[in-house]
Amino acid sequence: MKNNKILYVSFATALLLISCKKDTLVEVVDVPDTPIVKIEQKGGKPSDIKAIEGAFSLYVLPFDYNALEPDFDAATMELHYSKHYLGYVNSLNKFIVGTKYEILELDPILRNLNLSDAAIRDNAGGVYNHNFFFEALAPKSGGEPSGSLLESINKDFGSFDEFRRQFVETSNRLTGSGWTWLVSDKTGKLKIVTSANNDNPLMKNLGISGIPILNLDMWEHAYYLKFQNRKREYANTFFSVINWEVAEKRYEAFSKSARVTASAQPVQSVEVTAEPVKHVIQEKPKQQENSVDEFQ
Repeated sequence: MKNNKILYVSFATALLLISCKKDTLVEVVDVPDTPIVKIEQKGGKPSDIKAIEGAFSLYVLPFDYNALEPDFDAATMELHYSKHYLGYVNSLNKFIVGTKYEILELDPILRNLNLSDAAIRDNAGGVYNHNFFFEALAPKSGGEPSGSLLESINKDFGSFDEFRRQFVETSNRLTGSGWTWLVSDKTGKLKIVTSANNDNPLMKNLGISGIPILNLDMWEHAYYLKFQNRKREYANTFFSVINWEVAEKRYEAFSKSARVTASAQPVQSVEVTAEPVKHVIQEKPKQQENSVDEFQ
């Protein structure tokens, strides 16, 4: 009898499982659509954001987060500046304590960086790159540069429009996170290069060396809220908010420095071996013995 009870229970359980299985096959469950989350600007100002105490402080944006609209949206600018950029500054201030970099400015840190020092490399690069990027943004700007920078762009790219096209396409092709740069190489030629993550042209042995003139942040945090995966559109929009006056001053400073360096190069001395002068003694007239030597 006991065995029969066990058999009945097992049979009932099997029927229940089969019934449940059939129900799951025919049951339709409505899955709600994923809500679109809109990040609102909190209403603060860039000057309200402070880094932790340390060697480096934030570059203070000279305009509000919404000043670049409709090109760059306020929510992205606030998130970019008050979260991502602030994070790099705070991290760098922590990581350089007690290191040889603690007393250095950013430029010499990057130029003398050991690339295997990942923490300094990433955060020093992140601070420098964002400083450089934010400095060259301005509301109601865009257009074209002028002066020697425009002349060099026309010379090295054929025209400003061609330079812009190449800069946008290079940015669009960049895989993963990184930066697009306009740099001047040691010969003065302008080039467009890209760097991965937070690397930049000041770092040695990366194959992208040069003097930075302009850069564009191609990390997703810089554009995804507004442009999603439309990187080409983002890079093209960047040209509406470039402060070309800043870029021109950078290029002029580099050009002046290059001229000064070139003029300060020591003149190579040439060793001249003179043939010994043969003095011919003449008996007459005697006064010629005191004649001036032709080499004096």
